[in-house]
Amino acid sequence: MTRKPKGFAKPTMMDVGRLAGVSQSTVSHVVNRTGKIPEETEQRVRAAIEELGYQPNETARNLRLRRSRTIGLVTDRIASSPFAGRVLVGAQDYAWENGYLLLLIDSRQDTRIESAAIDSLLSRQVDGMLYAAMAWREVDLPASFAKLPSLLINAWPSARRDYPAIVPDEVAGGRLAARAVIEAGHRRIAYIGGPQDDPARIEREIGLREELASAQLPVDESWILTGNYQISAGYSLTQRLLDADHRPTAIVCGNDRMAVGAITAALEHGLRVPQDLSIVGYDDQEQFAAEMHPALTTVSIPHYAMGRTAVERLLDSLHTGRPPLGTTIPGELIRRDSIAAPSPV
Repeated sequence: MTRKPKGFAKPTMMDVGRLAGVSQSTVSHVVNRTGKIPEETEQRVRAAIEELGYQPNETARNLRLRRSRTIGLVTDRIASSPFAGRVLVGAQDYAWENGYLLLLIDSRQDTRIESAAIDSLLSRQVDGMLYAAMAWREVDLPASFAKLPSLLINAWPSARRDYPAIVPDEVAGGRLAARAVIEAGHRRIAYIGGPQDDPARIEREIGLREELASAQLPVDESWILTGNYQISAGYSLTQRLLDADHRPTAIVCGNDRMAVGAITAALEHGLRVPQDLSIVGYDDQEQFAAEMHPALTTVSIPHYAMGRTAVERLLDSLHTGRPPLGTTIPGELIRRDSIAAPSPV
């Protein structure tokens, strides 16, 4: 049998069929994973594909299937900020493993860019749409976002929309943070969080209160304080707690930055962390929490899992025709060095 030298011309399905001794339609079934082909025949076809270096014409195949094998992903500012970037990694990993590509547009929190980005992705015939927010929040996207199977990541839709969402389980995260210090023996536990109306702060506080109630521990309302998620807020709120006659022995912080401020305030009061005051952060911020001294015990936000799960559910919707389903994903307690048993009174 005469074979085309490699590099002379692109091999075709017909060339593969000749080498394998099968019809072109059999090669097509093997390549597209359609029909029932005997295992021995499939092995011959795949060996011929490898020997000839045959590559399917993805453009033609996608046109037949009316698929582009691309997914549009719009973010508010994840791509232009180091925080929450693992959402993109998780989404990209699952897409790539399944033969899809992501088309990413970062809007830099400009609603005009978001709307134009969605229209542009639709015009490029993406198979599905994702929108990812850096901070867990409500979003109000154009109705065109739902023209295709679509999901939100780390966000929930406004009242006038009904998009499924992949979100972190913030209540469970609050419980994890509280449980870490309770299990270390603490009974006097404070919580310093973000703004009063911030949804993540509210959910985490609910979780903390639930965990304290489960352990039959009282909540000291003077130890439940709100700030703005910055180091300065963590510092000033901890100063307030430590200046009082009755002090907590552990502080659960709304994020890792606030935990930095809390540690700084504790050191200024002559307290050792964790020997005299235990501190828990939230976020497990990359290249930050693990590098502190002491290294910070914190609750991770499941960014990677959210991105990966969103693409998994979107592809399932494309393959089954059923609407994609949202879900909540719990974070994980990352144990490091900022928690110890309380000092004897």
